[in-house]
Amino acid sequence: MEKIFLRILDMSMTGSYVILFIMLARLLLRRFPKIFSYALWSAALFRLVFPFSLKGAFSLIPSEAQTVPRDIIRAAGIPNGGDAVFSGGGANVSLALDAAAGTDPMQIWISSGTAVWTGGALLLLCCSVIATLRLKKRLKHSKHLSGNIYETDGMKTPFVFGIVKPRIYIPANLSENEKSYIIKHEETHIKRFDHIIKPFAFLTLCLHWFNPLVWAAFYFMSEDMELSCDESVIRKMGSGIKKDYSSSLLSFSAGRTIGPCPLAFGESNPKGRIKNILNYRKPEFWIVVLALAVVSAILIGLVTNTQVNYKTVDDYAREYLDSEVGMYESYFSVEDSKIVDLEKLHSFDQLTGYDIELWKIEYRIKPGNIDEAIMAGGMNQIDGWITEDGSMGKPILVFSYENESPELLGAIRSGETGGTVSGYETALREFLERKGLLPGESYEGNHAIVDFLLSTGETARLLLSQPARQGETGIWCVERWMDGNGSVYYSDPQAASSTVYYYEEIQKEADNGHRTGLLDPEQVAYEYIIETLGQTTALGEIEIKSPATIQDFMALPESRFLGFVSDFDTQRGFFHLDRVEWLTYDDEERISELGLSKDDDMPGGFYIYNPESWPQTFEVDENTEYTILDWNRSYGDEATYTTTDASEFVDYINSYEGGFTPPFWIVKKGRYVESITEQYVP
Repeated sequence: MEKIFLRILDMSMTGSYVILFIMLARLLLRRFPKIFSYALWSAALFRLVFPFSLKGAFSLIPSEAQTVPRDIIRAAGIPNGGDAVFSGGGANVSLALDAAAGTDPMQIWISSGTAVWTGGALLLLCCSVIATLRLKKRLKHSKHLSGNIYETDGMKTPFVFGIVKPRIYIPANLSENEKSYIIKHEETHIKRFDHIIKPFAFLTLCLHWFNPLVWAAFYFMSEDMELSCDESVIRKMGSGIKKDYSSSLLSFSAGRTIGPCPLAFGESNPKGRIKNILNYRKPEFWIVVLALAVVSAILIGLVTNTQVNYKTVDDYAREYLDSEVGMYESYFSVEDSKIVDLEKLHSFDQLTGYDIELWKIEYRIKPGNIDEAIMAGGMNQIDGWITEDGSMGKPILVFSYENESPELLGAIRSGETGGTVSGYETALREFLERKGLLPGESYEGNHAIVDFLLSTGETARLLLSQPARQGETGIWCVERWMDGNGSVYYSDPQAASSTVYYYEEIQKEADNGHRTGLLDPEQVAYEYIIETLGQTTALGEIEIKSPATIQDFMALPESRFLGFVSDFDTQRGFFHLDRVEWLTYDDEERISELGLSKDDDMPGGFYIYNPESWPQTFEVDENTEYTILDWNRSYGDEATYTTTDASEFVDYINSYEGGFTPPFWIVKKGRYVESITEQYVP
């Protein structure tokens, strides 16, 4: 529904420009027969109803007329929280999103706008339907005169009612003279299909009810419809009826308005219509020809867009190669370059609603002197030409067909794809998310998150989703996971089909009693941690947080370490940590496992277990807090002292003599350490 709303909004923008142009044209055509002004409104109706345009060499619509920005139409689902970086071997993106990022304001705007637009359109349509049904009920006992003409006592003005079989209703007690031109007026409406055009225009108004220019267009179109119909009657029956016709029009204008759809004789600016009737003169032939030419030109210009010579895939591929050549020219002279292979790999339409194509490109670059060319990693030489694969494989160009012609969005690398259809899709999704063209979740609906420890001691996190069906009978999958540095890795099922089709087939298996373990998110998380990530955990240690949101997942997990700090480099912001295990009397199971004695090994009530020294490297920034125990009260009256000055912390460590330093608790979220806190050692 949101896509429909955005499309309506887009058409309304273009339609507004057309409406303003027609209003200006009406002023220029005010001395011409009103049938020509009436005809112009077909261009506005076309632009407001049809989500496409005709192509031509001549157009009155500037390219800026469609003013809905592309970023609104794309409606990115996650905020741009940081730089995206690749990490070798898998689909990985670092997204340093704040935990309280919340929902994208643009998405909130679109959702709210869609709800308001839908409610307004339905309300307007329902009111019209109710009014039509009431009118139909009032006409139930009308008297049939002849053909499709009926006489009624319930209405005070003549009108046409009905679409498939339109009927003309006239009030009782009309003179025969009045009946002649009034019936002729209504028959003219029917002959020109106005009884269909006006309800259709009203339905269009219901879709664009939020646009005041569309309301104005409906009013002026109805006025031009009636004015042109008046002129047709005068032209056929002669100028002698002008006075009586105007009198009837004035008297019937005092009647009750009967709604937007029926064609009532006395509606639509009776004062202006009377003035137009009295001033009407049958136009000369050359005026009709001139008006026809002008209106035809305007109509063509308003319903067409200028034909643009769009770039082809080959054009974009050549431009991509030229950009690569420019990069190499900073290292050596380039004599020639050529594309040796340009092949379409796959097309996806389920991600964005329009086609996204992946094209493999392979090229050759010929240096002026091959002996002077520096052969970096991934570069090879074939018959004097250099071919470049790169550490992540060959480039794959990504093309969007959002506007029916290719647009190069960028490039991914073959090493990111795994060579399967689902691998291409996963790499493409990650690429589109980085560009803000997709929300930061692969599957809408239910989510769950699981935190677990990696072998490095860092806390990692899984995001689980239900890809095929929501609820108790839906299977679960791990769609992505985050390591302790905040880097996000996308899960690829390595299937020969799209992920949607793959999981639909798995869902069918579960429905038939197979692979039922996928119905349990805890079991899915356990198997992913053990089999896919190669980490160790116990099934009972997994704690599922559900329901969860993408914001819950993107909140960086907290990792805690205890160890001895060394080699602190305040300039570069790095230090080493020799991790230890802190045991107290309460850790009876672990004490027994290590074969320790509380009396002999833990005289102070604790034990520092450090069998091997394998320092890990950690990174701090200007916000890292350092908390030390102030034994000498050098920093004040408190027993602890906290600072963000790394030099003070290093000075404190260096104050210890004999090589012994206390252990410190390290709290890390994402790339940087949040805090370093001294552990009290009795």
